[in-house]
Amino acid sequence: MATIRTVSGNPEDVWDELDWQDMSSAEQALWEILGWDESSWNEETDPPESSDQYWEDLSSEEQAAAKKLGYTQELWDEE
Repeated sequence: MATIRTVSGNPEDVWDELDWQDMSSAEQALWEILGWDESSWNEETDPPESSDQYWEDLSSEEQAAAKKLGYTQELWDEE
């Protein structure tokens, strides 16, 4: 099973530095729950709706994925 890296501090500092292909399949799957795919990650297409949503507007599945990626409500809403 592919692993999900441990993120400490601001998750944006980690994820912004990675290309889609640098992520494990498990990490890609979590981002896909949030609506991302390789083309949106690489800024070839528009970012998904979740990128402009507040935490409370994310589905419970999206919130769970975001938590596994290192986000809290406070960190998500700051972005």
